[in-house]
Amino acid sequence: MAAPWDVIVVGGGNAGFCAAQSARQAGARVLVLEKAPRQWAGGNSYFTAGAMRTSHGGLADLENLLEPTARDRFPLTDLAPYTDDDFLDDMVRVTRGRTGADLARILAGESRATM
Repeated sequence: MAAPWDVIVVGGGNAGFCAAQSARQAGARVLVLEKAPRQWAGGNSYFTAGAMRTSHGGLADLENLLEPTARDRFPLTDLAPYTDDDFLDDMVRVTRGRTGADLARILAGESRATM
């Protein structure tokens, strides 16, 4: 008897849905399991509206990531740089020190290029 699923993804957040979509595009039968209440579906994306954290050198450094109409608001926007060190400090703070230092450095250091 064949199992009904080729891939089971545990967690319906951003990473889980990316994994599920990738598996599905490869032809797999996919099941996504989520334990959060329906109103919190989507993992952290529920709380961040899908936003992603990235280090940057200030508003001008982010210009190519924004819609052209956003440039109209540049004169009204004050955005200080958010450095790799700022990112790492926040990672340590929000995890209460329970973060892998090497992985956090990679995450922060590659975040801008990834965007």
